Amino acid sequence: MTPSRVLTAFLVGLLAGLAGETLLFLEGQCARVESALRDDFRVVCFLKADPEPGREKVLEEQLRAIEGVEDVRYVSRQEALAELRRREPELVESALLLSDNPLLPAFEVKLDELGLARLPQWLEDARGVADWADLRYKSAQVQAALQAQFYRHAIDVSLSAAVCAAALLLLVGVWWPGGKAGHKDRAGATALVSAAGACAGAATTALVALPLRLLTPWWSWPPASKQALLVFGAGAVGWVLCRRAD
Repeated sequence: MTPSRVLTAFLVGLLAGLAGETLLFLEGQCARVESALRDDFRVVCFLKADPEPGREKVLEEQLRAIEGVEDVRYVSRQEALAELRRREPELVESALLLSDNPLLPAFEVKLDELGLARLPQWLEDARGVADWADLRYKSAQVQAALQAQFYRHAIDVSLSAAVCAAALLLLVGVWWPGGKAGHKDRAGATALVSAAGACAGAATTALVALPLRLLTPWWSWPPASKQALLVFGAGAVGWVLCRRAD
C-alpha cells in the first residue's frame, strides 16, 4: 500500500469522523435542549372561582383526555399563595394588602412532544373544557423547543442519508470484482487506516466541544453505538475506495 493511498484513506476517515461526530454531537445537544424546555413547559389554566367540591377531579380528567397531555396538577388558591410566598415573600405581602388571597385556582398542564407540536389545536380543545379566566404559557419557550426539535430531525435525516450512502458503497464493494492477489489484504489495511482517521476526527471534535461542559447544563455526548457505527462506516468507505482503485 503506497504512502499516497495511506494518506488518502486517513484523510477520508478524518473528514468522516469530523463531520459525523459533529452532527452526532449537535443532535445530542438539540435533543437535550428540547427535552429540558419541554419538561419545564406548562400551560396554566386559571379558573374564575374555586370549583365545587369534587369538580376539580372532573376537570382534571377532562384535561387528561385531551390528546397530547402528559400530566395535570390542580393548584388551589392556598397552594399558589404558599408557593409564591416561598419565591417572592415581599410580593405576597404587597398582594395581601389588596385581598386575603388574590390568586386564582388553576390547573398546570404538562404536554408531551405531540401536544407541544399541536399547541394551537390543544388550546382550542382545552377552552371547551371549562369557562377559564385565562390560559397562560410561555410562547418563546414553545418556539425554542420546536426549533430544537426541527434541528434534531434535520440532523437525523442527514445522518440517515449518510448511513444509507455508506451501506450502498459497502454493497458495491462486496459485489465489485476482486483484483489481483494481495489486493484484498491492502483493502483491509486501507479500511483500518480510514477507521483510524475517523477515530482521530471524532477525538478532535470531542476536544473542541469539551469546554462546553462548563457553559451549559444540557451537556450530552453521542452514544457509543452511534460512534462505533461512524467508525465502521468510515472504514467501509476506505475499503470500497481501495477496491475500486485496484
